[in-house]
Amino acid sequence: MKKTNDDFIIKVIMVLTAVLVIVGAAVMLREKSAEEPDYGEGEYSENITEKPDIHNDYSLPAEIEPAELPQDPEATVGFAPKQLDKLSDHYVLARYEEGQDSVIYYYQAAETTSGERFLVICTKMSQEDYAASIPTKNVKTDEYNGITLTYAQRWLYSVPNDFKMIEPVQKGIDEGTMEIEYGNNIEEVIKKDCFYWYDNGIKYEIQVRNQELPYSLLFDMAKKIIDA
Repeated sequence: MKKTNDDFIIKVIMVLTAVLVIVGAAVMLREKSAEEPDYGEGEYSENITEKPDIHNDYSLPAEIEPAELPQDPEATVGFAPKQLDKLSDHYVLARYEEGQDSVIYYYQAAETTSGERFLVICTKMSQEDYAASIPTKNVKTDEYNGITLTYAQRWLYSVPNDFKMIEPVQKGIDEGTMEIEYGNNIEEVIKKDCFYWYDNGIKYEIQVRNQELPYSLLFDMAKKIIDA
């Protein structure tokens, strides 16, 4: 009889222990809920705003101030190209390089880039050399102020110097859908858009790499340079 009473007491103790554990857990959960703010359904996510992507949103103004333009390029490279420190609110001059009969202007929207490039390349040359230097297949032409502008969109295949030509790449080059560029450490393919025109003994080239800029926007920038 005593054993039956002991079993009963043990069962009661186990039940009471379980109840205390459940009650304690409920109290802790209620206290934690009181400490944390209730954002409501969907409200918390709405309060978190993503930072605009300056590299891909071309409507955003540049985060940097334009660099100074070359003061007297004719004295250093032998000719005076039309030049702008801003192509738009987004693209401003970051730096430039002067070479033999050429000036390269680099435009950016921020201090650093994500692999994108926007260049304006000005080179002194003859009309005949210009005609021989620009692509003729798979191109589009436009006229502005008596100047013919040629637009070409290509896949640029950057390869090491020891790259051996393969048939698909050669086919793309022949059809005017691909260009090859030697001197890269690795093989990669990126999008390349170019505008070319010839003005007063100078070849102008807008070269855009790894970006998705519409034709109309690039054409407007070319017209701004022509009007400079």
